[in-house]
Amino acid sequence: MVTVQSPATDRTVLYHISWDTYQSILRDHESSSAPRFSYDRGTLEIMSPLPIHERFGRLLDLFVSVVSEETGKDAYGLGSTTFSREDLQRGFEPDACFYFEHIEKVRGKERLDLRVDPPPDLVIEIDITHSSLDKLGLYRQLGVREVWRYDRRRFAILRLSGDGYAQAAHSEYIPAVRPVSLEALLRDAAGMDNTAWMRRVRAWIRQQAPPATA
Repeated sequence: MVTVQSPATDRTVLYHISWDTYQSILRDHESSSAPRFSYDRGTLEIMSPLPIHERFGRLLDLFVSVVSEETGKDAYGLGSTTFSREDLQRGFEPDACFYFEHIEKVRGKERLDLRVDPPPDLVIEIDITHSSLDKLGLYRQLGVREVWRYDRRRFAILRLSGDGYAQAAHSEYIPAVRPVSLEALLRDAAGMDNTAWMRRVRAWIRQQAPPATA
């Protein structure tokens, strides 16, 4: 086993880790939200989120919930659930994730098996310290259709297209969401508490689309 500690970051990378060892580590940490683990064919990345990382992840989780409520779009969030497939030798734990098209296939399930259950439709990734793994490659192999990525400067909407992800002008699942608008909202969040920021988000989305009807 080879270990690489990234200086001044919150990430450790281990090489030549077996699938069984990866699964054992997941079981040992299944009751905790940190650290988070990503696995790609023998390479294991262990990430302990910094406060700023968690802050933006939580804001985007709240954002999807608020905007979905305002627009009447059903969204089923599963936070940092572990997604993995032994046959692909890959696995990840997102900063946040949501189902839109496949809600009924996963609603209420205590465990998911990606050999039969669909992956999340949307994965949110905060990339402040930059992953050592090809996260988009992981998401692509496991069939994630849309990824939102934020690095504290730029917000990108990435949509699965062919063999990779292409930048999109808006979200497939919440079309009102565009990168420039969300970048501005996230900048506003710096001096606001969550409640005040959610009010700002509600005001913004009500200007973009009519409110949900009963």
